[in-house]
Formats: sequence, C-alpha cells, structure tokens
Amino acid sequence: MSKKRHHRNNNGGKISLPIILLIVILGFVVLFASVLWKFQFGGITLEYDPDYVPEISLNAEDNVLYPLDADMEGHEDDGIDTILCLGNDVFSYDRDEETGLANMIATKTGATVYNVSFPGTTVAYAPIGSETEVDTFSFVGVAKAIGSGDYTELSNKAADMGTDYVTSIKILKGIDFDSIDTLCIMYDGNDYIQKRVLYNPTDVDNILTDGYEFDEYTYMGGFIAGVKAIHQAYPHIRIVVNTFTFCMATDDLGTLQAGDELNYGNGTLTDYYGRLFQATEALNVSFIDDYMGFITQSNKDEYLSDNIHLNVSARQYVAYHFALLIYPELLND
Repeated sequence: MSKKRHHRNNNGGKISLPIILLIVILGFVVLFASVLWKFQFGGITLEYDPDYVPEISLNAEDNVLYPLDADMEGHEDDGIDTILCLGNDVFSYDRDEETGLANMIATKTGATVYNVSFPGTTVAYAPIGSETEVDTFSFVGVAKAIGSGDYTELSNKAADMGTDYVTSIKILKGIDFDSIDTLCIMYDGNDYIQKRVLYNPTDVDNILTDGYEFDEYTYMGGFIAGVKAIHQAYPHIRIVVNTFTFCMATDDLGTLQAGDELNYGNGTLTDYYGRLFQATEALNVSFIDDYMGFITQSNKDEYLSDNIHLNVSARQYVAYHFALLIYPELLND
C-alpha cells in the first residue's frame, strides 16, 4: 500500500489569514493598474496586431487643414489614393516588413504608399563647416530636389550611404508626382539631438513673403524652405506633418536627460515642437501631434526601442493617428 506524502510548512501547512488577504489585495492592485494603464495610454502591444486600435491622447494638439481651392485648380484626380511618406528612421525601420510605419499606414488606409526615408538625417542642414554627405539627404535637401526634379546629386551620393538611400532615390525617381495626393512627413527628434539651431528670428517675420530665402541651417527655416519648394512645384499635394515623439538626450556630462527638459542652447524638445506648429499653421500644413500626451519619460520603455527610435507599438499609434485624421473614410479599424 502506497503512502501519501504530506508537505508541511512551519505553521502546520496552514496559510494565515493576513497573508491570504495580502495576496488578494495585491492581485486587485495589479488588475487595477493594468486597467488604468490601458485607459490612460490605450494599451501596449509589443507585437504587431493590424486590428489593434489605440486610444489617441486627448492632449494632442492636432490641426487638420485642407488644400486651398486655388491649389487644386487644373489638377485631375486619378481616383487612386496615393501617399508619399518622407522622413528618417521613423520610416526606414522595418521598411520591408509589415511592422514598418509606411506599411502600417498602407494597411490602415488601403492607399498606395511610397516610402522615401533616409536614416540618420535631419530636417535642417548642418552648420557650414561641419556638414557631411548625410546632410545632402536632409529634408530641405530632398524637398528641393523634389521641387526641381533634379536628383543628380542625391543619386551620386546614395551608393556611399547604404541600401536605404539607394532604394529611396530609386523610388523618388520613379514617382509621378501628379499622382501623389498626400505627403506624409515625419522626422524624429534628431535635429534637437544634433543641436541644429532652432530658428532665425527673421524667418518668423517672413514665412509668407514671396521670394524670401529662409535659413536652411535652422530647424524651422529648413522645414519652411522644403515645404515651399514642394508646394510651389506640386500645389495640389496635401502636406501633412507627423510631429516627432518624446526622446531622451545626453547632457555634457554624458547623463541621459528628458528631451523636454534638457536645453542644448537652442531650446528644449518642446521648443522645437512649438516652432514646428507655428510653421505648419502659416503654411496650411496639417499638424498631427504625436508629441503631447503620448510618450513620456515614465512610459518611454513601452514605446521606444532605445532613447529615440519607435518600437512597433509606437508605430501603430502613429499610423492609426494619421489615418484617423487624414483618411477617416478609408480607415480600416
């Protein structure tokens, strides 16, 4: 006959009532915290789920604008929704996977989407004397090439910059810009990280001045000059900017600091955000706010793969936010 084995703890195998109550309380705390987190931030999905629908922050300062009637005169709609995504790492990460931001936008809208992205680039040129080949592919540089239709310099330098550059230039050269309906621009906080000058005060007073030459070595001036170059060549294209998201930055002592607190001398990340909003409003460019109310220092590990780059969950938020505001009639929930 087999004998049953009895395992006893030091108190005779019984768990005291206070311990049971503590376990129950801790369980409720964990459950409540998870519910609160999902309510506040729309939940976290670390794996890509095409059906995931995030809750867009109520703090987002979105400003949705439409092309002017005068800009649409003479343009014939081909009936196909076509989007050009232009930016840096936010679009180049996972560009050939379904988890790439441009591909997520295509999934959400059903539109034809082109991905023209140059990793490591900024909106503005580097200061004279410190420029490198990568500055040729900054937003203002690429935008001016689009406006002129001359990609010679970009093509000549792309091979030395890597596969993403070569691929993006090939795509650019093959685009019929008369078929592009929407230009979706997004650059991360690299201008802030790279200490690009924020703005030239004279530019602010001349945003709408015809023929004025903006300071392309500043964040605000480079953005305005680029937008104007594209708009002048293709006025029918609806231009939309997705803002950068929160990022961390390294101070002079090598310590990581929150971008909305650390000032390199040009302002904090929030100051760059403010000047971007000012420029878009003046230029009739839609402003999709992925900065306010989204990623913060407290939740950055849930949305950033490092100190600045977006992970899959963050990209899902950005893609849905864009589709919700710009293509609500096409949005695939």
